[in-house]
Amino acid sequence: MDLSKIPFSIIIEWMCFFASILFIPKKVQPSYWKAFIVYLGILALFETYAHLVVKIFPTFKSNHVLYNGFLPIYCFFHFWIFSKVINLNRIKIICLILTALLSIGYMIEWYHQGFGLYFYRTNTTFSGLVVLLCITYYFSLFKQEEYHDILKDAAFWFVTGCLIFYATNTTVNAFFAEIIRVKIKGQLSIRYAIMNILNILMYSCWIKSFLCLRNKRIYTRA
Repeated sequence: MDLSKIPFSIIIEWMCFFASILFIPKKVQPSYWKAFIVYLGILALFETYAHLVVKIFPTFKSNHVLYNGFLPIYCFFHFWIFSKVINLNRIKIICLILTALLSIGYMIEWYHQGFGLYFYRTNTTFSGLVVLLCITYYFSLFKQEEYHDILKDAAFWFVTGCLIFYATNTTVNAFFAEIIRVKIKGQLSIRYAIMNILNILMYSCWIKSFLCLRNKRIYTRA
């Protein structure tokens, strides 16, 4: 097996994971940022396994079952982080409601199409909800009375990365069947290219978040 053919999106996930270990302080505040180390480690391992299992075992034709199983972890982690970074009343209740609604949609899609096909509708709905939460975060910034340098704020870069990724991802998923058939020079799927670029942008913003946390720690010590 040619390891050079591992998707770049997996490589950038591993880079983001190692960046979280290097840059997120051990005594970071708020402490929920530590969860990124665990989440990114699990995500990178899962994505690598899901990619390699199809390559190693030819009879394993699809990894949709694996991705369907991981989807709840993927979604719940994002909702949980948004419930922490958005400074608005009742945001935790809102995120709980969104989690419940998405869970219902997940179960309905499972019932109607089985577990063997990827839950594109659930994923598309999730992407749309993340975009709404990103907009809510930006709205919450306008309600803050004190001066806030958002370019040095870890939460701002996390949300910005999510907005870039999920706003485009919502459109891509909505037209998945049409986009997946479009090839670049007859070989490379345009969806594959778009998703790799989006992954680079999002995880680069996340790495910037971790750098902000490190710089804040250094500034506090000084």
